[in-house]
Amino acid sequence: MRNNKGFSLIESLVAVSLLMMIITTLVPAMNLLQNERANQQQKRLMANSLHDELQPFLWEANTSLPHHFTKTIDGDEAQFRMTYEGRLVKGCVKWHNVQNKTKQFCIYGLPAG
Repeated sequence: MRNNKGFSLIESLVAVSLLMMIITTLVPAMNLLQNERANQQQKRLMANSLHDELQPFLWEANTSLPHHFTKTIDGDEAQFRMTYEGRLVKGCVKWHNVQNKTKQFCIYGLPAG
């Protein structure tokens, strides 16, 4: 037992290196997950707002198309565009996501009457 002075040092170095490998793997993965979670939450907010904004164009006969406007949703600026595409009304929203990339989401609706 007297000749084992270097064993605890090597054991400690191996343990620290394993811990550092785990940390350097998990931190970027957690950051990516948080960004994707924020992107999906933002997309849900934009899709819900687009759905709500599209309803008057589907139910009211006196709305004129094409129609463009900008609205701030949860601190993010969103550009809405409503147009006809055949018999359907197409609603699109465009915004910049957490990673500052331009995203667009569109839905279609059949006007009443």
